[in-house]
Amino acid sequence: MNSNLKIIIFFIISLILIHAGCAYAGNFGMGFHGGYGVLKYEESTSALGGDLESESSQNVILFGVSGEYSFPNIRNFYADITTDWAVGLKDDEVWKENGVEIQSNDMRAFAQFYDFRFGYKNSFNDFYYRYYLSGGWDGMHFSRNKFIMQGELASESITEDISLWRMGGGAGFGYKPGQWALDGRIAYAYYSAGKVENSSMPQFRFDTDGTCFDAGIGVARAINKNMSFYFGGSYTFIKLNESEIEQSGLTRAVFPESRTEIITGMANISYSF
Repeated sequence: MNSNLKIIIFFIISLILIHAGCAYAGNFGMGFHGGYGVLKYEESTSALGGDLESESSQNVILFGVSGEYSFPNIRNFYADITTDWAVGLKDDEVWKENGVEIQSNDMRAFAQFYDFRFGYKNSFNDFYYRYYLSGGWDGMHFSRNKFIMQGELASESITEDISLWRMGGGAGFGYKPGQWALDGRIAYAYYSAGKVENSSMPQFRFDTDGTCFDAGIGVARAINKNMSFYFGGSYTFIKLNESEIEQSGLTRAVFPESRTEIITGMANISYSF
């Protein structure tokens, strides 16, 4: 993410937090969430000859904040921002060509998600629901080192950065007969523009696009009039398409098709003003 975009996102989040002090009572809510689970990452391509594929799995810590504002003069409509940061704990990545292992290395992943939403929410007896349109930016960073090829250890370190612009929508739903509630959500986004940069191939910048599916389910309980607690499970699946083959001199390269899964147990505490 470039520095100007970071400033814009920081400014928007700051405005949301500052507005908490002057919003109408009950119109503003904040949430803090965190979780622990696993991040799985795979790549595959046959564009350059043989069938090349990689796979890795590492434990991940996920945390984030959210802010929601309900418009006082537009009944049941709201806007919010949701942010997530996923920090992977380094583990092995294995590469195979035509089914034969050709390389292994250490890999650590870091992912960040920024989603801006505008939607509608309502309730009917003990049931409640919401749906929204969204847009935002996602980024993934991979650090690789300790390469072992044909039994030889290489000291090289490689970084890869993936920048993705998203647009999509989602829905939330729940059943709350008392202090406890069963709560679920589902969302889909399309990555219309993606860029990939790899430090081992600085002459190339790959284009990609793809999709993201996100879902979660859990239980929530009201602690008091303004505060509630949630715990449950979260699942995110990201699929990015293979890029066009790029060439510089005699060097040809491609960004493979990739698949990312993030599966975590989550807890969230929210407070409304």
